Amino acid sequence: MERRVLSESEFEKSIQLSQYAFQYIVKKEDLPKRYEMMKRQEIWGEFENEELISKLHIHSLEISIENQRFPMGGIAGVATWPEHRRKGSVTRLLQQALLRMKENGQSISLLHPFNIQFYRRFGWELTASVNKYTLNKSDLVRYEDVPGTISRLTEKDGNELLNTVYEGWFRTYNHLLVRSDYWWNNHVFTEGYNRILYKDENGVPTGYLCCKVADKLLDVQEFVYVSDDARRALWNFICQHDSMVDKVKIIAPSNDQLPFLLNNPRIHQEHYPYFMARIVDVESFLKQYPFKNMEGRLTLSITDEKAEWNNGTFTIDEDVVTRDSETVAEALAMDVQTLAAALLGSQKPQFLFTCGKVKGKQEDIEQFEEIITNKPAAFLDFF
Repeated sequence: MERRVLSESEFEKSIQLSQYAFQYIVKKEDLPKRYEMMKRQEIWGEFENEELISKLHIHSLEISIENQRFPMGGIAGVATWPEHRRKGSVTRLLQQALLRMKENGQSISLLHPFNIQFYRRFGWELTASVNKYTLNKSDLVRYEDVPGTISRLTEKDGNELLNTVYEGWFRTYNHLLVRSDYWWNNHVFTEGYNRILYKDENGVPTGYLCCKVADKLLDVQEFVYVSDDARRALWNFICQHDSMVDKVKIIAPSNDQLPFLLNNPRIHQEHYPYFMARIVDVESFLKQYPFKNMEGRLTLSITDEKAEWNNGTFTIDEDVVTRDSETVAEALAMDVQTLAAALLGSQKPQFLFTCGKVKGKQEDIEQFEEIITNKPAAFLDFF
């Protein structure tokens, strides 16, 4: 067995495996674009007698936590040929990926799981869910007109205005992806999706939609706003499709309150567990983390079955994080998955303590909750 990064001449092998494993076809005319996308990724494969038997992709990206950017390794495209499954190949590749991300300074990793329990075994934890709404035409009841304008942008217009709204919006969340122009053009506004921008009466962009219409369905992948006027104006835009569609589907963060604002809140709703996160390097991550209201010291004891470098005791004292060589009896004890859920704002420490995922003293839990983020986690992208 040999594990290494694929060369560009081996990209075709990776695509063939992905097409078989994920059951899709890449059109010939789309291959050049796919190859360009793959050049931006680090693709690791395991080979047996020069035959690619499994692979995974690492995206070099960033996410925001308390408005601070963290280098993130995005795991995607994990696949094995059926005749080579259950031989531990993916396990070895994931272990290799953890080492590689640590070397790259990517202290946290995200992925979209095919099976949540499978990736929990490797230290990832569910941290971001989405709400999926399905509305009927009869649910599209407009508000009174709102000052401002709605415009339709093209790729040539660029993404600066959209990104201004997006980054203003994501200051209220943790976990969201920092987007480049390339990401906007190739991963957000994919084929058929429209850029719908709202500007307020002063010409300031405060909301946008990523949506498309097909087969009597309005598909809204992103409904983003930083003011209530923007929400109302964009909702009115959605309602203007009542003669064109039978249904509207909207994806929103898990704390979204759209149903409450409808005349009929009894729409079809699905709460969908979406993305998982893993702290790759606990010491590095804690040193980057924006702790707040720090008074006194707090000690954490972390266990990690798949990354032994994370096992240890870490003391947080104001802006300084130190690693202790010996176990501290008074430490809050948890595994690396639980730590990620707490520090990203996905789960409150008090809940994690109550259900037994954190061991320690009540007063330390209260201090822990005081010094970490109180913003919810959200994630809308896909890779």
